[in-house]
Amino acid sequence: MRFYYGEQNVLRALDEAEFWKHQEAEHTGVIPLVLPNLEYDYKAALEEYGIEFNKMLAEVTRYVESAVRSKGIVGRVMRMEMLDLIKRCVKQSSEFTEFLEDMLRNSSAARASAPSQELINHMIRESNYFIGIGTLIMS
Repeated sequence: MRFYYGEQNVLRALDEAEFWKHQEAEHTGVIPLVLPNLEYDYKAALEEYGIEFNKMLAEVTRYVESAVRSKGIVGRVMRMEMLDLIKRCVKQSSEFTEFLEDMLRNSSAARASAPSQELINHMIRESNYFIGIGTLIMS
């Protein structure tokens, strides 16, 4: 990520969060499709993650729309709220990657499917990309 956005880096991070929360929500639906024999606990957790990702996406989208309406002029309070939101998005993504790593280690369905392992590892790398951007913005 380049820093020529200056004070607008928080807006760039919101754009990234909006994109990646959508992606992560989609990932929660793809995994059961490629692993139809996935254990119930993992399927249930993926459903819950999907719900939570969509809630977070809706919150991020509200802030993005507010930034658009304000033509990118963000006050101190709103900026702090956005930074807090990005922090929560990063935390959520970190927890999701830990969950996926656990699934790769402990799910017999995941361990039995090399293509699914590759796909899930790709999903982890994508979430880690967002985690890196969000962490950079918060530092």
